[in-house]
Amino acid sequence: MNEEELPPEPQLMESLRAVGYSLEAAVADLIDNSITAQANRVEVFFSAEAEPYLAIVDDGTGMNADEARAAMCLAGTSAARSRRPDDLGRFGLGLKTASLSQCRELTLVTKRDGVVTALRWDLDYLTRSRRWALLTLSEAEASILPRYGEIEANPSGTLVVWRHFDRLPSASQAIFAKAFNEQMLSARAHLSLVFHRFLSGEDGKPKVTMALNGVRLKVVDPFLTAHRATQRGPAESLAVAGAEIDVQPFTLPYISKLTQAEKETAQIAGRLRDSQGFYIYRARRLVIWGTWFRLVPKDDLGKLARVRVDIPNTLDHLWSLDIKKSAAVPPTEIRDQLKRLVDRIVHPSQRAQLYRGRPSAASDRVVRMWNLIDERGSFRYELNREHPLLAALDEQLDNGARRLLSELLRNIESSFPVEDAYNRLGGDNVHAPQHSDEGELLDYAATLWSVFSQTGESADDFVARLRYVEPFTLSKNPEALLRRAAS
Repeated sequence: MNEEELPPEPQLMESLRAVGYSLEAAVADLIDNSITAQANRVEVFFSAEAEPYLAIVDDGTGMNADEARAAMCLAGTSAARSRRPDDLGRFGLGLKTASLSQCRELTLVTKRDGVVTALRWDLDYLTRSRRWALLTLSEAEASILPRYGEIEANPSGTLVVWRHFDRLPSASQAIFAKAFNEQMLSARAHLSLVFHRFLSGEDGKPKVTMALNGVRLKVVDPFLTAHRATQRGPAESLAVAGAEIDVQPFTLPYISKLTQAEKETAQIAGRLRDSQGFYIYRARRLVIWGTWFRLVPKDDLGKLARVRVDIPNTLDHLWSLDIKKSAAVPPTEIRDQLKRLVDRIVHPSQRAQLYRGRPSAASDRVVRMWNLIDERGSFRYELNREHPLLAALDEQLDNGARRLLSELLRNIESSFPVEDAYNRLGGDNVHAPQHSDEGELLDYAATLWSVFSQTGESADDFVARLRYVEPFTLSKNPEALLRRAAS
């Protein structure tokens, strides 16, 4: 048997561009390298002007010449090698595939111990030369690169520059600039989410400062952990292949308790319904989010449930982590354990959705305005004819007016806009009833007292009649509110 070495053609670089990176995922992949290099600050700069560029610069440990060449080599590090627990790398392809998926010229400038190394992959040069020609830049050539001054000012660090973009619309400068700026706006939100645990410096770990064109990224915490109404469930650890996976459930506050800004933060994947599920972190970096891995269906009752799952990088091979680090599939042994937990994880969200703000001790005594009629899979709502307010009105009407009232109530029931209400609540709109705060409830109760008192009813009777009646059960202290109204 004879052996023949058959190296790939340089056109392989063109083929690798089709891995499927979005611009935001490509930028995130490069920031992974900065964090692995123990950077405290990562800056992303971009410009869509006459000579567009994107530059990522960090103050990490930098590389010497040999390490820089290994970084620019395809699969320069093995996916099977041992890594530090905080190493966000995987296949040794990210720098090249992520960068060249977006542009035709990738330049790496890195500095360690005062020595600068600058290397470049230029796809057009590869096509012309038909050789695997990695270009080495002199320090003078590197010094004219965009944002070189940033790396020059640091004792160590790395600068990556993308130029010659060909994946964005380029019919005109204005069209290109619009598309580029829109994608970078999306990248800002993406980075704020994916790296939120590094930005916040949780658990006493050092914060990593990140900025986009000089503007610091804000933390986008999908669990709203700072909100006093967010509930933490019991944490668990799952043992898999000699490693541990940490599972921490959260139940978000009911939507009416969120400010508009908090609501927008919580809508990670669009609506809250679409954002429920597992949030998978690899070495604290968010990899995939908003999925139950088909263990349970997504529904409106579970839309407040989110689960943080921390996996170590030693289990990459089990999770089928892809090159882009934007997809992961749990192995069977982990799916089985998650399935065991998922019903208990979703239950607090279901309870929060079903809870309607009434005192729990009196929930079985509440006189409701609407009755639910459930009939073998179908349902409808009927007004409670025995509700004290309707009963009091009925007592004051003659027969003709009673018939008219009865027809009015039936018409209200038949035209109840249940589908519209469902669609609005599913779209994360908040139901704001007229009598929603204490002041409005007090005014409403005072109006009723002016009517009831004319019948000779005492204040005690008035309170006893209405203390468990909607909407007064929404009050923190219905009895005190009614007594104030009758005073």
